[in-house]
Amino acid sequence: MRIYDPQKPILYTHIPKCAGSSMVHVLSEWFGDGFHKVNQQQNSQYGMQKLPTQDDEGSWLPDVRCIQSHFHHGHGFGLPYFYPEVDQYITVLRDPFDLMVSMYFFIKGRSRQGQYWYRGSPVDISEEFPNIESYLGSYPYWMFSHLPQNLTLVNYRQQLASQFVYIGVYEDLQNSIDQLASVLNKPTIQLPVSNASEYDENVPNHMREQFYRDYPLPKKIYDFAVENYLSTGETNVAEVQDMANEDASASPARSDDPDLPLGDDEVVSGDMVMSEESS
Repeated sequence: MRIYDPQKPILYTHIPKCAGSSMVHVLSEWFGDGFHKVNQQQNSQYGMQKLPTQDDEGSWLPDVRCIQSHFHHGHGFGLPYFYPEVDQYITVLRDPFDLMVSMYFFIKGRSRQGQYWYRGSPVDISEEFPNIESYLGSYPYWMFSHLPQNLTLVNYRQQLASQFVYIGVYEDLQNSIDQLASVLNKPTIQLPVSNASEYDENVPNHMREQFYRDYPLPKKIYDFAVENYLSTGETNVAEVQDMANEDASASPARSDDPDLPLGDDEVVSGDMVMSEESS
């Protein structure tokens, strides 16, 4: 993975439903006043404050060491262009099927309360997605909006290794925090045990493997994280090139390639403004 430079700020790209609340606690402890969590306004499609990271001479500002946000291409503040001067990232990933299921029940509950926002207005998802199968069958690409937009089936390993200092996994969060602490040279923090969410619909088991077959890139990105999250070793240039060569020999990108243009329906189906309580 990329070598962490403590002289520069680092960006935590917060993928919804991937331990964001826990990471706020951890990163604020580690970086103190240098940590900044930036939220999009719920009543605005494109409203997000951009914090200055450098002074007029180009020196890094000492009070901006880490920025956490739902960096989002669809809303105009994605990576890397929203902070082009910052080139080191961290994140936590989750099994993409479980992530989709969690997001469905999250937005279902929020829409019932009038707290699911799209383009400045609350919307109800029940007509478009009456059940979990309808949501999974129309897989929205919102997950990719929170990642650098140059990830494909051909290059994902090389791109992730060259841009991310560390990628943790939601399913082993405490070990991920411990490893990240080692990478950033910070003290480890013990996280509280959280209770599993309860769902009010049955989630058919057969849909998991079907989801992996239909959308291979999210699973490959997650598998890359699982493969590497327990290692704090730094990837050198030769290893990154080896990853690029390995990626180049992979099968061509399919229709789930995030570089392909997205239709309005795909954006609507998962493109929400997350609230302060989202994780």
